[in-house]
Formats: sequence, C-alpha cells, structure tokens
Amino acid sequence: MMQSGSKNNWQQLWVFGLLVALLIGLLVSRAVVSFASVLVVVPFFFNARKMEPACLFAIALLMLPPLVSGLWSEDKASWWNSVSIKLPLLTLMLGLCSVEFSFARWKQLVFVLLFIAAAGCCWSLSQYSFAIQEAYLRAKTLPTLMDNDHIRFSWLAAVAVFLGLYCLVEEKKTVVKIFLSLVVLFLIIYLHILAAKTGLACLYGGGILYFFHLVFIQKKWRTGAALAVAVVVMAFAAYKTIPTLRNRIQYVVYDFQHYSKGNAMPGYSDGARWLSMRAGYAVMTANRVTGVGAGDVLMAVNKWHDANNPQSPASDRFLPASEWLVYGAAAGWPGFLFFTGGLLLLLYATTSKNALSFVLSATTLIPFLIDDTLEGQYGVVILAFIAFFGQRKLTKPNA
Repeated sequence: MMQSGSKNNWQQLWVFGLLVALLIGLLVSRAVVSFASVLVVVPFFFNARKMEPACLFAIALLMLPPLVSGLWSEDKASWWNSVSIKLPLLTLMLGLCSVEFSFARWKQLVFVLLFIAAAGCCWSLSQYSFAIQEAYLRAKTLPTLMDNDHIRFSWLAAVAVFLGLYCLVEEKKTVVKIFLSLVVLFLIIYLHILAAKTGLACLYGGGILYFFHLVFIQKKWRTGAALAVAVVVMAFAAYKTIPTLRNRIQYVVYDFQHYSKGNAMPGYSDGARWLSMRAGYAVMTANRVTGVGAGDVLMAVNKWHDANNPQSPASDRFLPASEWLVYGAAAGWPGFLFFTGGLLLLLYATTSKNALSFVLSATTLIPFLIDDTLEGQYGVVILAFIAFFGQRKLTKPNA
C-alpha cells in the first residue's frame, strides 16, 4: 500500500486530506467522519487493480455474516443499522489501498494523529475535578471527546502511543525525538488517569508482547529486563499516585467479587458486561447454524434476561460485550468463524515485519474480545486506521 512517490498526486492528496479530516472528525463531528469515510473511496475507481485481494477477501468475510443474516432478521431497521455501520470499513480500505504513500507522508499522518490524540486528552483533563475522581468508585470516568466514548477514545490513544514509539525509534533528529518522547509520555500518563480498561489492556498487552520480542527474538536480555522493570515501576507508581486509577481498580475488584460468584448487581458496568457475554454465548449456542440475525440480537438478549435475570434494568441489557459473540449470536458458528478469519486476515495482510507494527495489530484483538467494537462508527474507523498504519508494504525510513 505504501511505496515511495506517486504518479497520481491528486489521488494521494485526496486521501491524505480526507484522513486528516477523519482524525479531526473523530473528536468533533460524526458527520465529518461519515462523509470522509465514504469520499475516501474515490481513487479506487481509478486504481482498482491496486486493491490487495487478501484485504478485499478479509472485508468480505467481515461483511457477509451481518449482510446475509438479514434474510432471517425480523427487525430490518436494526439489521440495516448493523450493516450500514460497517460499510465505511469497505470504502475506507478500498480508498486506502488504491494510493501509494511514501514513508515521509505516512509519518506526517502519524504526527497528525499524535496531535489530535494529545489535544483530545488535554480537553478531557480540563474536565478533571475532585467529584469526578470520587465518581470512579461508581463506574464513572473522565469526560472524553468522541461523544464521551471513553472505550474507543482510550483505544485511539493507545494506538497513538505505539505509532509514536515507532516514529521515535526511526527518528534521527534530536529535537523531534524529544518532542515524540514527551507526547508519548503524556499519552501514557493520560491513559492511567482516564483508567479505561480497554486502553490500559492494549498498552500493557503491547508492552508484554514487545518484551517477548526483545528477549526471545532479538535476544536482548538486558533491554528486555530493563523494559520489564520500567513497566512494573510505572504500574506501581501510577497506582500509588493517580487517584482515578486506584479508584477504578478498587471498583473493578469489588464488582468482580460479586459477578464472579453469580451475584451480578444492577447498575454495575462490569457485571452487566459479563451478563451480556453470557447472553450472547447462550444465543449463539442455541442457534448454532444461522444465529438469530443481525437485526434480532438485542431482542434475543432481552429474552435471555427475561428468562435468566429478570431483575436486570433496561440499561444493563445491551449487545454482547464481545464482537465475536455479536457475530456468533447474529449468524451462529459460521458467523463466529467468518469474523475470526476476516479479522485475522485483515491484520495479517496489513502488518509489516516491524515489531511495533506486530504489537499494534496483536493488541487490536483486545477491544474485539471485550467490546462490541464494530457495532459503532468509531470502532470501524479505528480498525481501518490500524490496517492503514500497520502497512505491510511500508517502505524503509530512508526511502
């Protein structure tokens, strides 16, 4: 997807400009995200042959289960909503695969992402107060942009950390290295203050994967040991010095002590998410071949609650908090397997041999395990960005 130079400069500028608009739109306007994610496909019609077959097949695997299950979905409006939300993944990947970017242009986009993410974090921190700090004991979090979607926002910040580290490793200029170091450090500190489980899971999961790469692939035992010590010290210091993180951990432990024993309490987020997973698994196993249809998953979840957890309030009844279970409930085991194959193939086809590119792709699996990531506009766009920034055909930094 990325080669040095481009014969079709207008197409490159078109995609570059729309990617910048998308990044800005993530923070301030769903309408901008919607328009940009569709318009980015235009260069594809001039360079259709550049589309990588593996990427196209991967997207087909992701789109087919919700699309086909409309044949047996009763709620057509909910079914179409599920399908239409995922369509930008197709248009984005078609557009991104049809132009050629140099490493320098790719790095410019990373810098835009870092600036946008840091600006969003600054706005979020400006909302900090003692009342919010205490509210972390009641499952509340700092307000964020992206319609206060702290789960996807924390994921975006973690993605920015990994890409910032990649640029930091490749950067030669001292001033730029200092700038990148400060931005990455700021994002890491913010992720601990926000204390959203998705962002922290990606951050620490990536650290663990990079540790194994250093120790077992590069045989850099000392560097790996230093990284392990740094991560442990950072985690300990964060817990001791950041009240929101400490309160969040106390809340998570308290909630876990109840729902792990089958005593999920109404209004507690983790317990409700665990129940949603149980409901999704029950719906999938009861409808192994076809599922209930992408439009009727929530209806089936409600029926499961009525039968197994009738006291749960409406606010605790939502789609399974795992995209695998959403696909499985919608289209049975075939949907589960199609989703698995599509996601893994997309990440494989767009991941370079660089260790941080692998880390970025591998940690992408975490949000899909613990959240219905593709059932919202922001999750779809972030996945497309990860596929773009991973860049299997990334040119060498000196290109």
